[in-house]
Amino acid sequence: MAFKPKVAEMIAYRAAYICSNPDCNTLTIGPAMAGPKLKNKKGEAAHIIGEKSGSARHNSNACIDIHGEENGLWLCANCHTLIDKNDGIDYPESLLFQWKREHEDTISVLLRTHKSPIPLISRQSTNRKIAQNIVDYISSKGVYFQPATFEDPTHVISSIDQVRKRIQREVRDIDSDKRLKEICRAIQDANREFMNELSRDTTLIDAYLQVLRGRVGIQLKRLRDDVGCDVSGQITKIIP
Repeated sequence: MAFKPKVAEMIAYRAAYICSNPDCNTLTIGPAMAGPKLKNKKGEAAHIIGEKSGSARHNSNACIDIHGEENGLWLCANCHTLIDKNDGIDYPESLLFQWKREHEDTISVLLRTHKSPIPLISRQSTNRKIAQNIVDYISSKGVYFQPATFEDPTHVISSIDQVRKRIQREVRDIDSDKRLKEICRAIQDANREFMNELSRDTTLIDAYLQVLRGRVGIQLKRLRDDVGCDVSGQITKIIP
């Protein structure tokens, strides 16, 4: 069950309507450009300790008010979904309480010292632009989606190496985003292992390409769903 409106509003206020995930910090509210009286909100008050049996991080012996502000964490919709996957095993309550405490401390300092939260937001805008650059570059390489019969092993290795070097350059400019770096690392690992395998045996190019496309497709899905990148065109064929 969702928090009561007044409780959710307090959770949002204390977070300044900025996602509390330190790897995200996206702004979750703003104007809708269709009209002066419209707004967009993509933030949600998430439960740290699950409110009922079967929910992520449920604890029947919790010593706080499960439905109170102290158990709420303000997140964007993507991060809310992320922390509750697999019953929340990757995001224990201790970590989420740490996020809440550190984020509220940061907002409090910004408020007291009259400093702008824009650096938090612009950092994510820069990182998202880097992610989109990577998606667009991969999407321009037919090696990831064209029929394998059209591919020449020498050209394939050269094309993949170009992607590898491009990502290597882009990653240098990522600012404090472990999730994005992890996605890039996974793509780089897939590319490197493919190049190594193909250089040893070009007769298995079809099989190697299938594995590569599967691995890269998973990461493109994460870039689309978790980071907000636009993934379109023929490259979508490899997204599960």
